[in-house]
Amino acid sequence: MASREFVALDFGSQKITLLVGTKDVNNTLNIKCTIAENYEGFMDGEFIAADKIENIIFNCIKKAERVCDFKIRSIVIGVPTEFCFCMCKNITKTFLKQRRITQKDIDDLFNSADINIKTHTVINTGSVYYVLGEKNRVNDPIGQTESKITACLSFILADNNFLNKITKIIAKCGVGNIDFVCSAFAQSLYLFSEEERDKYVLMVDCGYISTTVMLARGNGILNLTSFSLGGGFISADLSKCLKISFKDAEHLLRKIVLCIEPEEQDTYDIVVEQKSIPISMKIANAIVESRIEVIAKTIQKCFNSWQYNFPDFIPIKLTGGGISFIKGGKDLLSKILGKNVEIIQIPYNITSKTNFSSSLAVLNYAINIKS
Repeated sequence: MASREFVALDFGSQKITLLVGTKDVNNTLNIKCTIAENYEGFMDGEFIAADKIENIIFNCIKKAERVCDFKIRSIVIGVPTEFCFCMCKNITKTFLKQRRITQKDIDDLFNSADINIKTHTVINTGSVYYVLGEKNRVNDPIGQTESKITACLSFILADNNFLNKITKIIAKCGVGNIDFVCSAFAQSLYLFSEEERDKYVLMVDCGYISTTVMLARGNGILNLTSFSLGGGFISADLSKCLKISFKDAEHLLRKIVLCIEPEEQDTYDIVVEQKSIPISMKIANAIVESRIEVIAKTIQKCFNSWQYNFPDFIPIKLTGGGISFIKGGKDLLSKILGKNVEIIQIPYNITSKTNFSSSLAVLNYAINIKS
């Protein structure tokens, strides 16, 4: 395996995706290989078909090794938010006199945090901000002189059952070096610039059967919540209400346009058993709108439950394949939540498909920690 090639394995709620890539000019990603395998996903912090995970991961790794013609020795695993939670701590360190802040001082702040939760393990840490003295807030205090430093530090913990299960599977595949990153944390660092993060970032990653809601600032995460609702539920509603197959419902969802007001006679046409079947636009749109309203109200519940508030003016940054691909979906979400909703642009226009934002972010994280 070439030293410049890195491997990321990310668990979406519909697909497990393995990416092999390198760092290109201007720190862009150069994707060498993409392997994606459908699976049943997860709900409420549990894999739906846990017994099948091992074979799927094995297939992803072996396919990538054949395509790229090397043996994978090191891998970074993206942990879904449904298997994680976040906590923040304010920690102060006072010196006898003014002195230059060093990296060791910062390490001591993180190490002094009292986090002892038997069911979970800290997998990622980050600083939200530092305060020098009483009021001087900075992002990077190293090299500055002060007698007192206070840090708002963020810790992301992952479920030990997930970590142990995936570690054993990866080891069976012959991969010896394993790191874990919360996918949402990786997204916060990859999708948003330092300037954006310094002013707060509010992200909603609505996937197939899971949605993540995150508030990030600086290099840390303040609030992190997930719930088991996504675009797959919209397809299920269409299938049930219109009495069509789930596959046909997914095809219909790709045609949905919510940003126009349909007339009674307007229809979407889908092909069922080689026959064109008209579906009322009014009825189909109403079904989709109803489920998006449920998702939006659940997002609002996340906001209401959070410990840390955020400025009203910051927009919601939307990613994932659950709503962002539906024409007019983000506008309906914006109307219900009373906030501006913007679809995230993948850095350097690598792809316009927001359902890849998580796996690309995990690969970017792998490159940054291994380079």
